[in-house]
Amino acid sequence: MRPSSSPSRRAEKTSAERGPRVPGDEAADAGVFDRPPAHLARRIDLLWSASGDGAPGGPRGATTLHDFFPDAGVHLVFRRSPEGCRAVLLGPATERATIERATGAEYLGIRFLAGQAPRLADVRSSDLTDGLVEVTRLGGVPVEEVADRLSALPDVGSRRRALAELAGGQDRSLVEDVHCRRGALLLEARRGQLRVDQLAAELGLHARTLERRFRDQLGMTPKRLIRLVRLRHVLGALRSGAFGTLAELALACGYADQPHLIRDFKALTARLPRDEDACRSRLLARAETRVIHRHHS
Repeated sequence: MRPSSSPSRRAEKTSAERGPRVPGDEAADAGVFDRPPAHLARRIDLLWSASGDGAPGGPRGATTLHDFFPDAGVHLVFRRSPEGCRAVLLGPATERATIERATGAEYLGIRFLAGQAPRLADVRSSDLTDGLVEVTRLGGVPVEEVADRLSALPDVGSRRRALAELAGGQDRSLVEDVHCRRGALLLEARRGQLRVDQLAAELGLHARTLERRFRDQLGMTPKRLIRLVRLRHVLGALRSGAFGTLAELALACGYADQPHLIRDFKALTARLPRDEDACRSRLLARAETRVIHRHHS
């Protein structure tokens, strides 16, 4: 939706709260997103699914490339296809990237709130930032057996929820530092509308200590995480139309003014918020940025 100077129709609250759809899903209005079960909501932001449609008439095994917006959250991506299954944990993306999807595959995913992902793989949390790691077991179950269980379910919604129960119920967190987990959760809850010094004060830490811990545990500074969380809510507002002017959007999302919003949005997405497709992932003819997820590793 292109922002205009006149107030737009107010979207439903759930759409505005949901933020942008999962990067790489151009079929975002097809009802492929769920809220997590209530007992997992403190850890999981949303459940999603997508298909690898490929180009019309494209051969099996062909792939397509899609934009991936910067995102503070961790995604578990589970692929089911005639060629087999694969599960990866896709870390926070601090900059624009590209993902690859395969024709004929079904992708099931979970977006974990920033800093709240469970330890689904033996990896240091900061090393996962701007990268991914293979997941071989979920809830103690080999991914091949998980794929068989999912295939036996009647619909994609059931498969999304079953995957959430397996992955979201793990006790141990990927981010071990409790201050970092709490800080990231505070930023998610307040939509990035905290300064670094305010966040440090709420956590009872010195700002430099907070920055050191964030770099060590989350692979980015608190300021970077604030920018990514704010971006997510800008994208959600652009998609839902839950704003009038860009100046109103800037104020609602915690920016100093409209130019500040435009500068930050362009720096993170290489687009302008007034662009017609500013909040949607694009199907790419070739990779324009680093490819962080490929069909075959």
